[in-house]
Amino acid sequence: MRALACLCAVAAVAAFASDVAAGDGGPSPGAMLGWDGVKGPGGRLRYVALPGSAASTTVATVRVRDGRVLTFRLVRGALGVPTVAFDGTTDGVSADGRRLVLTSAMGGRSPVATKLVILRLPALRALRTIVLPGLWAFDAISPDGRTIYALQYRSADVYSVRSIDALTGKVDPRAIVDLREPDEAMRGVPTARAWSADRRWAYTLYAKPNGRAFVHALDTVRREAMCIDLPWRAVGDAIWRVRMRVSSDGGSLVLRQPGLGVVATIDLGTRAVRASRSLASA
Repeated sequence: MRALACLCAVAAVAAFASDVAAGDGGPSPGAMLGWDGVKGPGGRLRYVALPGSAASTTVATVRVRDGRVLTFRLVRGALGVPTVAFDGTTDGVSADGRRLVLTSAMGGRSPVATKLVILRLPALRALRTIVLPGLWAFDAISPDGRTIYALQYRSADVYSVRSIDALTGKVDPRAIVDLREPDEAMRGVPTARAWSADRRWAYTLYAKPNGRAFVHALDTVRREAMCIDLPWRAVGDAIWRVRMRVSSDGGSLVLRQPGLGVVATIDLGTRAVRASRSLASA
């Protein structure tokens, strides 16, 4: 038990260091080592990636209620649990509980290639390794685990959303764009994430370099997306404190800032911003 505790402590420090490095230079939060990992459907199990060596990672299944390690396996590669927004949201488990995606760590420098490893749950057996040339970031996985969504970066904040067949590893040559503005470049840094109850829709809050913000709504079943512009003209550092949740009836996306309350509400049927107020500076 003492050895395991020491290992977890080292992993937590590594996760913190990874997050700082990503915040300094990377367009995406990258990968989490140790710390909380990611919860599976229902919240009963947690999947944690622990540093093994320069060429391997230990993946563990931890029971949430008592912290018992149920399964662990050594996986080739330096990998972590995908972090999809700078609010610390992790992802990578399909809603059916049958797939877990790990990703290579992302620091401030662009890698030659980005690796995604798909594991079968609950056995944690590797199903497929996908190697993507250049800098990519895991974004989401479909409820049935058959489609992975990833951001392909062309620069520090310009990217395109791509879909990948999890069974074959093939990348769809067509980028997923908002059909209302198909030629507009996707720019921004992901600051917060929320999901619909059925895990079909991924909502990501982005801060743009020009001081504006928008919510990227990704349909992980139909491979479609829409960008919802928010009315703020200069979000500044305040955008980093905004958090999102889908309302209990599933009809609205609610954006809140601590100490201020609701700052925007988006109708998920019409995608209209129904109410808003200015963000508060620190």
